[in-house]
Amino acid sequence: MSEKQNRKILVIDDQASIREDFRKILCGTGQDDGGLQGARSAFFGEVESDDTSVEFDLTTASQGQEGIDLLRDAVAAGEPFALAFVDVRMPPGIDGLEAIEGLWALDDALQVVICTAYSDYSFDDIIRKLGHSDRLLILKKPFDPVEVRQLAGALTEKWNVVHRVGEQMEELRVANERAESANRAKSDFLANMSHEIRTPMNALLGYIDLMCDPDSTDESRRKYGATVRKSGEHLLTILNDILDVSRIEAARLVVNKADFNPFDLAFEVATLMRGNAAENDLSLSLVVEGAIPEVVESDLVRARQILINLVGNAIKFTPSGGVKIVLRLDTNHDSDHRYFCFDVIDTGIGIPPAKLGSIFDPFGQVDTTSTRTYGGTGLGLTISKRLAILLGGDVEVESRLGKGSRFTLKLYAGELRRALLKEYGSGECSLDRDGEAPETVADRDELEINGRVLVVEDVKFNQLLIGALLRKAGAEVTLAGDGREGYDAARKADRDGQPFDLVLMDMQMPVMDGYDATRKLRAEGFARPIVALTAHAMAGDREKCIDAGCTDYATKPIDRPKLLLLCKRLIALARAGAPLPVRAPESEPSKHSDVE
Repeated sequence: MSEKQNRKILVIDDQASIREDFRKILCGTGQDDGGLQGARSAFFGEVESDDTSVEFDLTTASQGQEGIDLLRDAVAAGEPFALAFVDVRMPPGIDGLEAIEGLWALDDALQVVICTAYSDYSFDDIIRKLGHSDRLLILKKPFDPVEVRQLAGALTEKWNVVHRVGEQMEELRVANERAESANRAKSDFLANMSHEIRTPMNALLGYIDLMCDPDSTDESRRKYGATVRKSGEHLLTILNDILDVSRIEAARLVVNKADFNPFDLAFEVATLMRGNAAENDLSLSLVVEGAIPEVVESDLVRARQILINLVGNAIKFTPSGGVKIVLRLDTNHDSDHRYFCFDVIDTGIGIPPAKLGSIFDPFGQVDTTSTRTYGGTGLGLTISKRLAILLGGDVEVESRLGKGSRFTLKLYAGELRRALLKEYGSGECSLDRDGEAPETVADRDELEINGRVLVVEDVKFNQLLIGALLRKAGAEVTLAGDGREGYDAARKADRDGQPFDLVLMDMQMPVMDGYDATRKLRAEGFARPIVALTAHAMAGDREKCIDAGCTDYATKPIDRPKLLLLCKRLIALARAGAPLPVRAPESEPSKHSDVE
């Protein structure tokens, strides 16, 4: 909002002597500024005196049309007049009333004083011609210099007050529009999110009912179980998207930079997404343009997340044709410091030009029709863009409606003169090339755990699930319903000479939470592994668990193979006498009391 005071005054009178009188009255030094002081007092209740003489910026015109032209130029330049003194009779041109109509047609905020001897128009005539208005005052000739200066001070101050209020109202209007737009976007997002959650939830509940049907065959139950797992993974993806956005908004997302091979990353993502493309009868290819660095330094996990988002979006919004991943350096050939570019190019539906500027905004997609047709939370591009910026890069987009889009992930490639560059041939880029499939945790379904495990968990369903998984793997399992029961069970087992080999500790429980139970066990000398098993997955949660004395950290929902591998590894380390992190810092007991 502008703080500059507008003291511009326009005097329109055909007599040069009167125009000169106005100049002496309004532009002379040492004049009484009681009019301005009185106006300020009336508007703001100010009582302080102001010894500074007010300087008015005076412009004069000898005819009404000349005054209108001056006002037009001033408005066009963004420097309007605050006040006009207008004579009534100004032959041979238009009279003062016609001039005022022309002035107000250009600027309806202009304050006007009619200078008249009442010989030309009566007061009623003036009102009939111009109407009642708080912008209009009448000054009878001959006029008093003090009265003129008081009018000038009061009416220019009035113009400034009205102008400031108008600016404030405009700022409020814009802020209100933004708030309403944000609310609409969030409402659309929540409606979309409800649809996205309810759809897989409907499949979960429906197929679980079918699995419980005694007439279902084993083969049918296996198919139902696969659908239940896929629906659950979709729900987890939605939750992870929301958590990522909240981490980024709260500046709590941690970036872990390390060297990795960008070609290997792109090949991995292409191989992973190849099945999705095939399901939609789309081609998916990988191309390398020119020599590229063998190593870049960035966060591999986040770079993979961004690339999977971009390729997944390309597949989703491409009805026919294909998707191509292109690896290259940026076009800044004269610099040693370049950006590495992952181009994801599709032949899909494209994006309207009007929407290109908002597709990275949270809670928004191209339109609600696309949401209903193609699904999705509308957070993928938001997350990708912000993650890329956190990594020191960016995500850029080019698109033609109906022709397709190009999304580019740019990551800083470093100083190229020190980098090893490599060219990749079509054979190396082929997704059909022979090679051993990497061993994954999911391949090891039959894991054996030989040991006694204490599961401390307050939710009954989770107790039964975790206990069943561990017993199937061969473990001897004891259950406890809160931190106090878990602490007592662990201490009793030690006293009885049958100590637990490992403790799975939920962290949010009634009576005593997992943080306090872990601290107490460590303080009592319990040296075997304690694994924090919790639904908390925000940045800093792992550190809190480790600081409380936990050996490791796993999140819910449970990934069975990974959890069993973790348990097996920690039990083996403990039995081999390998050191475990059993630090219990001196701190106040935690105040967690929420129930998971």
